[in-house]
Amino acid sequence: MNELSKSVLFSSLPSFISSLEATMILMVIPLIAKDFSITYVKASTLLSIYIVTEVLLSIPFSLLAEKVGVKMVIILGTMIMALSSFLIIFSNSFLLILILRIFQGVGASMVLLTSLSYASLIGSDEERGKMIGLNHTIVSLGYVFGLPLGGIIAEINWKYLFAITSVLSFISLFLILSLNEVHAKSGLGINIIYTSLIFDGIILGLYYPPFLLLSLVGLVMTLWKIKLGKVFYLTSLSGFLHSITRNMIAAFFVFYLYSLHLPALIIGSLVLLYPLSFTFVSFYAGKLHDKYKLRVASFGFVSMALSSLSLFFNVILGEFLLGASSGIATTSNTAYTMSSVRNKDRIVASGIRSVQGVVSNTIGLIIASYFRTFLTPYAEITVLLNLASLLILGIVVFFANIE
Repeated sequence: MNELSKSVLFSSLPSFISSLEATMILMVIPLIAKDFSITYVKASTLLSIYIVTEVLLSIPFSLLAEKVGVKMVIILGTMIMALSSFLIIFSNSFLLILILRIFQGVGASMVLLTSLSYASLIGSDEERGKMIGLNHTIVSLGYVFGLPLGGIIAEINWKYLFAITSVLSFISLFLILSLNEVHAKSGLGINIIYTSLIFDGIILGLYYPPFLLLSLVGLVMTLWKIKLGKVFYLTSLSGFLHSITRNMIAAFFVFYLYSLHLPALIIGSLVLLYPLSFTFVSFYAGKLHDKYKLRVASFGFVSMALSSLSLFFNVILGEFLLGASSGIATTSNTAYTMSSVRNKDRIVASGIRSVQGVVSNTIGLIIASYFRTFLTPYAEITVLLNLASLLILGIVVFFANIE
């Protein structure tokens, strides 16, 4: 492994840990509810408070990363995750654990944006797709291992989940210290908060609809004040729509396989097929993007739409096809989006893209929870949103040809 790849590996580890815990905790929420004699809904606030914190702070922290450097923010975020996870191990109050989960969300919001920032800023434009592909591969491995590991922990002691997060964070912290610092200052300044309002309004609006007005205000002000270019905004929109389907389909497989009442080990193994195929393809999709650019993302969106039809014939085959298609589309589209902005704007652009991922994940889970195991709406939604993403890429190409 060359030095460039090693740097991306080390800088992506905190995001891997964050995604690992985000998946593991799904398996222990029922146990936490039982131990504290609270409802499942109340125990689930451990998930929602974490997500809301990530969304509210990721973009503002991009301003901090511009000021003090990407490496420094990675270190701060990883340290906060390590310490808050460690304290949860010794906490016997649900309220205290909830507060510490907020701190975990603060740390996660820092590492979420900086891992993509680092992968986007180091190396040449010719290698950017490969570096972003490596970043996506590492982060998605957290989701791959999180479910089975969470199932094992659920059988022993749910607090071991936070012990694992804490230990891995401290190890990651040691490795990060060897990275070179990366600086970039866009000059957008406080205006970037307008973009934050878009996603803050969406995520808060999912819990209280009037907050959606914030999104409208944020959108208007973003288009007026923040000049990142129409290519960035259009490809970000295409990625956002696709990401909703990616997360929706991932949740569907979990719900569907559990509905079959198979043994837990078999369910855990089958659920892994989707993220494993995504992870395997992501790195190679990044390398292909460096050569073929938007054609790779376009192929990914088309294949994602077509692969959804395989769910009507064989769900297991659908896991392979949809995971691989999503890996192609996600990695290539992200690489193109990040390449479309100036080098100095890539920290704030990473913050925007990262928080998009959190919001789209939440929307995908809500859709999946509503439809559960009904095949029909999943296929239609996947086809429509990915074809819409493809249409948006067509608009990007059109603009590129007339300029």
